[in-house]
Amino acid sequence: MKTIIKKDGDGFLAKIEGHQNLFAFAYSEKEAILELKNVVEMVMDYHLEQANDERIIRNELASTVEKYAVQV
Repeated sequence: MKTIIKKDGDGFLAKIEGHQNLFAFAYSEKEAILELKNVVEMVMDYHLEQANDERIIRNELASTVEKYAVQV
């Protein structure tokens, strides 16, 4: 993973190379890195929420399959 920080107008743009949605802007390099950290945490929270929703769906489908299972 490579973090890139570039001067951008009146501030700095920090981004993670190869990840188009992981970027942040601030007026100092340090603030840009801190904002980028926040962006990464938000993206991680989003993905964890999605994974939890998918687990719930999977469990509901497993229960539904069990209802239709033929008992021998």
